[in-house]
Amino acid sequence: MIPNWIATPLLVMASLLTGYVHADPLQRIYNDWQVSCDNLNHCATRSSQDSQGLVLQISRDAGPEGKGSVSIDYQRNIDEQATDMAIANRLLLNGKPLNFNHREWEIGKKHIASSNRLVVNDFVNSIRDGSSIQLGGKLDPQQTLHPTISLSGLKAALMAMDQQQSREGTKSAWGSRGNKPSSSVPAAPVAPLLPHFNEPHPLTESEISAITQSTASNIENNDCSLDPAEREVHLYALSNEKALMTVNCDMGAYNQYVLGFMVSRQAPYKAENLVLAMPFKSGEDDQPPELINADFDTKTGILSTFDKGRGLGDCGISSRWLFDGKAFRLASYASEPSCDGYSRRGQWPVLWITRGA
Repeated sequence: MIPNWIATPLLVMASLLTGYVHADPLQRIYNDWQVSCDNLNHCATRSSQDSQGLVLQISRDAGPEGKGSVSIDYQRNIDEQATDMAIANRLLLNGKPLNFNHREWEIGKKHIASSNRLVVNDFVNSIRDGSSIQLGGKLDPQQTLHPTISLSGLKAALMAMDQQQSREGTKSAWGSRGNKPSSSVPAAPVAPLLPHFNEPHPLTESEISAITQSTASNIENNDCSLDPAEREVHLYALSNEKALMTVNCDMGAYNQYVLGFMVSRQAPYKAENLVLAMPFKSGEDDQPPELINADFDTKTGILSTFDKGRGLGDCGISSRWLFDGKAFRLASYASEPSCDGYSRRGQWPVLWITRGA
């Protein structure tokens, strides 16, 4: 039941949602670089190989201006006294020192960042065709090799960002620069608008009892691994006509798999399998997402899922779905395919954004 999501390109068909055309989310890995672009064409690429905690991320907004940013972080937990020198004074590009002007860069001991347009453009141009960025100087305790960011795949990642933002062949392109004016780059799409959730009348004790008893036989005949006595059942009011029923089905080391049903609040309490319809293709098999670590907020009408790729929580998929009165519609979606310790606590690349959610 574990979804096949790792390193999968997100290819979608163009569609309409509440009157606006959304972009096609993209997530793909090019050698040692990962690219993630949301439905508003905001793109970010980062080094994703094992670099002992040294990570470079480059991001860019959609549109003619295409504001960009760069950050380099050293995430290794070390004794603060082990190395007094900030990483800005230790970074080498192809063996030669990188220079960071304190007036143009935000510089900390383990962090470097800039959103200055000229600075970001110059930096990207300087490293695009390089081979590696290495943290020189004294090795930290228990290290045998200098932390190194491979630049293999960076140019392909930048070209993918250009293509996603229709920036190819323009003067502002990072990977496929040309002579077309930057003004030819289209503006960012508008985020889809979701309706407001109308909080229904709460379920009564008699409704809860009737629905539970009516659907119990169906629940017992599924392929869940949990013993029937351990399958907790939860009921939530969706509208004055419909309710959401979830049943704990399987339990892993850090993920709980849940079955979902849309149930009528009136006899004969007909129950239908809950199917979450994605507005874009989220994998090669294009299967609907599973309810993993699912939770429902009765005040907002938001159903959330949180699928951890491993116990550390540095990779996986999370989503939020709003009930619009008839069905659940995707409100937000985030995915981190690289289990490399960078994205902790579920702060994964966002691929779908809406308004009003």
